[in-house]
Amino acid sequence: MKKFYFLLPILLFTSCATVEEDTSAEDNPILVTKMVQDGDNYTFSYNGAKIVTLTNTTDNFKRTYTYSGDLITKYLDTYADGSTQTTNVTYNSSNKILKKSSTYQGATYTTDYAYIGADRVRITDVIAHTNSTKTYVKDVYLNTDGSLKNWTETVADVQPGTTQNGTGILKNVAYDGGSFPFKNIIGYTRLMDSEDMNGSTRNVIDYNNRIQYTTTPGDEWTIYHSTYEYHTNGYPKKDTRDFYEKTGTSITDTEITTYEYNHL
Repeated sequence: MKKFYFLLPILLFTSCATVEEDTSAEDNPILVTKMVQDGDNYTFSYNGAKIVTLTNTTDNFKRTYTYSGDLITKYLDTYADGSTQTTNVTYNSSNKILKKSSTYQGATYTTDYAYIGADRVRITDVIAHTNSTKTYVKDVYLNTDGSLKNWTETVADVQPGTTQNGTGILKNVAYDGGSFPFKNIIGYTRLMDSEDMNGSTRNVIDYNNRIQYTTTPGDEWTIYHSTYEYHTNGYPKKDTRDFYEKTGTSITDTEITTYEYNHL
C-alpha cells in the first residue's frame, strides 16, 4: 500500500507539540518547488513561506490552501473531472489541531483529536457513507519533540447486516537526522495526512502499521523502509521507498521521489 501524503482525504495523524520551522534563513527559507513521484509531477507555489497551491500537472489535480494567521484552516482540492472537496481544519487555543472534516462524493470524513497528556493523543477517524460507517480509534504516543512514536488502534466497519471488527498497531517509527523537505512551510507540519506527516521535522526511515480483522479474513497494512540521498545541508534530493507485504519480509513495490528547491 502506498500513499502520497498531500492527496489523502482520510486524515490520520496529529501533532501535539510546537514544531519550529527552520529559521536559519528567515528571509529566504528553503522550500520545495517541484517533486516527481513515480512519474507524477508536482509543483508548489508560495506567498513567502506560506503554501498557496500544490498542483499535480500529470493528473490535473490542484490543492489550494487558506490560512488564518500562521495556521492552515482550509484546503480546497480540485480534481481533473472538475469535482471539488473542501477540508476544514480547527485548532485549540494552544494551536494544536482539534478536528478535520470534509465531504466528497456522498461520503463524510472526520478526524477528532483528544489530548490526554503531553505525550498521548486519542484520534478518532470516521468515514461515513449513506449505508455504512467505518471508525478507527487510535491511542497515539508521541516522542519528546512531539513527533509520532507509536499507536494501538481498534476498527469497526459497520455495513448493512454486518460489522467487521479489527485491532492494529503502529510499531515505533524510526527517523533519521535529515530535514523533512516541507519543514519550512508555515503551519504545514501541523497537518497530519498520512504516514509521512507525523509532526516531525526529520524524515521517516521505517514505518510499520498493520490492522488485523477478527470477523472476516483480510488485513490493512502500510510497511515501508526509506533510503534518502541528501544535499550537503541535510535536505533530501531523493527518497527510495520500499513497500512490503503484511509480514514485512518481501518487497512488493518501490517508489522513487525526487525534490527540487527554490535555492540549494
